[in-house]
Amino acid sequence: MKIKSFLVAAVLAVAAFAGSVSAAPVYVGTWNVHNGPGWYPNGSQPILTAQDAAANLFGGVASDYVISTVDASVANINFLAWVSVWGGPATIVAQDFFQDSGAAGVYDTPGDTSAYIQDHCYNGNCINYAFKVDSKNVPEPSSLLLF
Repeated sequence: MKIKSFLVAAVLAVAAFAGSVSAAPVYVGTWNVHNGPGWYPNGSQPILTAQDAAANLFGGVASDYVISTVDASVANINFLAWVSVWGGPATIVAQDFFQDSGAAGVYDTPGDTSAYIQDHCYNGNCINYAFKVDSKNVPEPSSLLLF
């Protein structure tokens, strides 16, 4: 009976540990929104969320990234990003925000936003910090069970 109780306790401990494990973001780099391609000619550049821009710049897919406007410290990630707004000022939005008012997927109409385009972030302070979430470093729950 003691062995069975021990095994049950061990399985519960592993399950609790597995539930608390998460991938830690790793800082990969920064970009200034204004360093993207020029917006002209009208409709020739894609609308990119900050996560899309990070994937284009650093590889992978958008869901691999979290973004911050604060600095390169993991402790300060705020999940926000600078974007340029067609016809408006640069602004801070959610990292996955986009607005597409005209032709699908292109920066061509007032109100459209992009996190990587030469338009309204020309003063140099529209810096986005990218962190990659590497789930390959997190063990599978079944692997933990063997442990």
